[in-house]
Amino acid sequence: MEQYIKNNKGQILIELIIAVAIISIILSSTLIATHSILQSSTVSKQKLEAKYLLQQQIESMYAIVNSSWANLLPGEYHVYYNPTNNPPTETQGWKLGVDTMAYNEYTEYITISNVYRVNSNQVTSNSTYPYDPNTKEVTATVTFKSFGNNYTYNESIYFTNWQQY
Repeated sequence: MEQYIKNNKGQILIELIIAVAIISIILSSTLIATHSILQSSTVSKQKLEAKYLLQQQIESMYAIVNSSWANLLPGEYHVYYNPTNNPPTETQGWKLGVDTMAYNEYTEYITISNVYRVNSNQVTSNSTYPYDPNTKEVTATVTFKSFGNNYTYNESIYFTNWQQY
């Protein structure tokens, strides 16, 4: 019996090294999976926030269109809310500001484009057709960068100057 124990002195060390290697592999796999899940969760949250901001821009444009059709000139803008009559020359409500707006990691902007009519039912951006001054195409865009990837969400909608009818 003593001879058997003396010949297996290194066996416990080898078993310990193998056990540590197996545990290391399992732990590293678990950490990688956990990191991927957290990253995916973060990106999903950011995508949801971007879609919310996009919808907010579109909803805000309804108020802007209904209050000041004459101010809808082609170009790139951002939407903001003026909570008071400050400055006194500017009324309370949703407004268009010049250029894009950065909000945390998001960039938002609205693009207003003229619309042309192929016929009474079909609109186009092709300027060879007659210009329709009572219809505008509004494209809302939200972009953000997350974990080295760029994400862009946009939505286009046509607005009509219903007050002129």
